[in-house]
Amino acid sequence: MDMVNYSLKDQELNEISKKLQDFKNSLLLDLVVLMDDGGRLVSYAPYMQSHKPLAYRVAVIGAAVVGAVDQLENIISSKRNMFFAGIEKNMYVQMVNERFILSSVFSHKVPLGTVKLLKERLVKDIAPILENAMRRKETRVVRFDELVL
Repeated sequence: MDMVNYSLKDQELNEISKKLQDFKNSLLLDLVVLMDDGGRLVSYAPYMQSHKPLAYRVAVIGAAVVGAVDQLENIISSKRNMFFAGIEKNMYVQMVNERFILSSVFSHKVPLGTVKLLKERLVKDIAPILENAMRRKETRVVRFDELVL
């Protein structure tokens, strides 16, 4: 079992989802995923049922990668963002705060510098919403078998 120490209200979740969709549309990204450090999917864009399984996988894997890098901090300097170049797609992962992670999947045609710049703006927009959710200190228990892999 795992403890989740934040809660997002429907209005906050809708606001975050809209901001993710606007970010995705402005750069023609393939997928944008907001997850927590436990690999739980918070929101994603485009918000289509067909993208949900991929968004879940990105959430779990993204949190695992960030966790692995955290363990390497004594070897490399602390990282707030990571870039992965693939054969067909790229992925840029950024910490929003100590609890939430934002990941973008995009083609090689999309300039990385533009993704970084606009993602910084997005992080500034959604960080206060996520901080409010954490301040509420509402705790719920999540069983590991409830996580979708």
